[in-house]
Amino acid sequence: MTKISPETLQFLTALKKNNNRDWFQAHKPDYEKAKKNFENFATVLLDNLKSFDETLQNIEIKQCLFRIYRDVRFSQNKEPYKTHFGAYFAKNGGKNSHFAGYYFHLDPEESFFGGGIYMPFPEYLKLIRKEIYYQIDEFKTIINAPSFTKYYAGIEEIEKLKKAPVDFPKDFPDIELLKNKHFFASHYYNPQDALKDGFVNDVISGLEAAKPLVDFINFSVNTN
Repeated sequence: MTKISPETLQFLTALKKNNNRDWFQAHKPDYEKAKKNFENFATVLLDNLKSFDETLQNIEIKQCLFRIYRDVRFSQNKEPYKTHFGAYFAKNGGKNSHFAGYYFHLDPEESFFGGGIYMPFPEYLKLIRKEIYYQIDEFKTIINAPSFTKYYAGIEEIEKLKKAPVDFPKDFPDIELLKNKHFFASHYYNPQDALKDGFVNDVISGLEAAKPLVDFINFSVNTN
């Protein structure tokens, strides 16, 4: 049974306390083991995602895994390494895709998985809002479905607008939905659960539950 190993979480925990190049180089073998363990877990996720999302058929695992090295050139935070592992599964490029997809995040302090789109292009965001506005019943059916609400509490409200977006009526009954800048649903889990047998199956079920949201968003973008 594929699962996250305790050593993987231990490595990430230690990295949080020692985020510098000297420590990292001294513990490079531990990093390689942790990286491989996460890659194996993510590969199982991708293989199962392909079984119910045909748009991922040509995606390879190497396209989905984020590097642990941070780009610090334009950041005030100069720590050289990310202290989590992440993988994004989406059509047309995996982690480099501009479409909605599925994400798995492993962090010793805050771990989650889910589906949707984060930081869409401005033109994509307007199209998504437009589709929700005109197809509000369909959208609410998706986010209120029992299979969806089993894992997700709706669209995660991150950096939400305070006012109605431009070109949309303020009195729209579901204007709060349109105020979102990201249309992503997250399920937070205890990192220790990732060490358990069967956890991978729960993640797969949760990602499958997000597929209607992913499909709705990508349809909004593709057809416009």
